[in-house]
Amino acid sequence: MSSNVSEKKNIVSELKLELRRNAADILADRFRDLIMMGEIEAGYVFPNENDFCKELCVSRSTLREAYKALETTGFIKRVKGHGTIVNDFYAISKSAPFEVSIKMSELDDLIEFREMIESELAKLAAERATENNINKIRVALANMKENASDIPKLTYYDTRFHMEIAYASDNKLLIHTMKNVEAAFSEGMYNAFLVDTTANIEQALMFHTKILNAIEKHDVAQAQELMRLHIRSVGSRLGVTTDNKTRSKRR
Repeated sequence: MSSNVSEKKNIVSELKLELRRNAADILADRFRDLIMMGEIEAGYVFPNENDFCKELCVSRSTLREAYKALETTGFIKRVKGHGTIVNDFYAISKSAPFEVSIKMSELDDLIEFREMIESELAKLAAERATENNINKIRVALANMKENASDIPKLTYYDTRFHMEIAYASDNKLLIHTMKNVEAAFSEGMYNAFLVDTTANIEQALMFHTKILNAIEKHDVAQAQELMRLHIRSVGSRLGVTTDNKTRSKRR
């Protein structure tokens, strides 16, 4: 009998611990999102723990576990005598996962990054793509054309087009990089399609068709240049330039 009671207590303790961990994870994720969106700015000092716990309706252990997760990934620092403080972007980027740095990047940096990475991917795809790779790129483009009037679907298939080119590059590191930044790239394309929709969609489809043709012909130089021009056109529609002469200095 006592053994059963002991086992029951252990199970209850484990469940309580799991619930607390889940609450801490949810809280940490929410703080992380608010920091990445700029709702909680660098230098912000979190309130006194006791007061904050009451306000959030959580225990101190839950809050501390959430803080620990944020501190481990570089989002916050805990300074004795000063409290829990939100780090700036550069401190976060040193410790946070790569995709977090991408999400927090400024738009011109993201477009410049895309131009560098994706033009190289197109070059490698033109050099290495198998017929199976090319067929998958064709399907993605066909789906883009079929869903040209539905921006969410168009954006999805646009992202698939670029990911299939990444797979065709047969470079595992570049493919992994693209997977990490896929969501940010997709958001950028969605916003680009919303600006002067008809003209932008026609231009995007034109570039995609030419890029596919270059990959089909295994024309390395043409595929690379077309992708570079395509990404620049996306940036231009979003009011971004990758020309160093016209970029304003931020640092």
